[in-house]
Amino acid sequence: MFWYNVAMKEQEPKQEQESFDFDEAERPASKRRMGPLGFVVLGLALLLIGAGAAAVSTRGLPAWPTRMTQAMAEPDTPAPVASPTPAVAQTAAPSETAAQDVQAGAEFERTAFVVDGVAIGVLASVEAAEAAEQEAIAWFELQVLGSGTLETTVENEISFAPARDYPEAADMTLDAIFALLTGPDTPLSVRSTLTEETISYTPHESVTEKDDTLLAGTRIILRYGTDGETHTVTTRTFLNGVAEGDAQTVTITAREPVDALIRVGTQEVDPEAEPGKREGERGKDAGELTFVSPTEEGDIASNYGQRAGVLHLGLDYSGALGDTVYASCGGIVVSAIERGGYGLMVEIDHGDGFVTRYAHLDSISVAIGDVVAQGDAIGTLGSSGNCSTPHLHFELRIDGIAYNPRYYLD
Repeated sequence: MFWYNVAMKEQEPKQEQESFDFDEAERPASKRRMGPLGFVVLGLALLLIGAGAAAVSTRGLPAWPTRMTQAMAEPDTPAPVASPTPAVAQTAAPSETAAQDVQAGAEFERTAFVVDGVAIGVLASVEAAEAAEQEAIAWFELQVLGSGTLETTVENEISFAPARDYPEAADMTLDAIFALLTGPDTPLSVRSTLTEETISYTPHESVTEKDDTLLAGTRIILRYGTDGETHTVTTRTFLNGVAEGDAQTVTITAREPVDALIRVGTQEVDPEAEPGKREGERGKDAGELTFVSPTEEGDIASNYGQRAGVLHLGLDYSGALGDTVYASCGGIVVSAIERGGYGLMVEIDHGDGFVTRYAHLDSISVAIGDVVAQGDAIGTLGSSGNCSTPHLHFELRIDGIAYNPRYYLD
């Protein structure tokens, strides 16, 4: 409080100070003046008060009188703000143990390339050692000339270990150890087997049979030919890219050639023969089988025989789209599918090798396995497949060969 009072007195107007002095002049001398002893006592008091203030400040009590005095002395001047000082990281010196750990890690990273238990060199890392091994094997494979399947095996025991396990091994660069592994004194034994296979074909021949019951120019393929196929397998072995011994060759016959068998007609056209029976022939006797027209009207638009150099193997019945198609003879349905140029087609097996075909249908009303009687509806006339106008293509096959149906229709 002493310092606060002194500060307040310093802020009082000068006129009041002069008035105080004027009043004091009228007081008794004993009250207006201080003797030498008073000055001594006042000095001691000031010392004690200063020490007390310092003790209070040391205990952390707020020195608000001082701040207030400063604010009153300079009311319009903001107190300067000190800029923050960045902290300086204090890094302790690495301990002796840490230095040993770093050294141990460096030794472990350095890798010895070991072949059959012998370290041939030290590389900077395991990755470098693996790269050296792969590049050496690839180099030996490139020395093998030929095309085919290449299988490579390394006959050595290769391993990688920390360099500290092989202190006698010298440090080497990747290029240096690659030169050692692929050089004339290489410790590696890299064996490669090259297998080459070639396929050759033997052309088949065509065998013809003359048939005087078929119209001249008619060709019926009884069997398609197939080329023969031979596989030749050659095997060669290489050690570190150098061929060992002679090549081994094995020949395998995958398929023998099969000749084509073709029946060729030699019969000349009889100009006096009944229309529709001038071409083709009658096959074996149908026995008790009888065949009728497969359409209601039974109008034949095209007969069996040659058409612009192509043999037409059946009869074409004219009709309107959607007309009913009937079974020419009783039997079992063996096919009811869409078949290439025939379009929608039904086949009926009548027994004893006799089969009839009904092609270019618009719809099918039977299924495989159905038993039908002569005259049963099996579908409708159409223009499916290789066909430009609606009609029914009707064939009669005996033992797989198409004969002229005219000889069998009642």
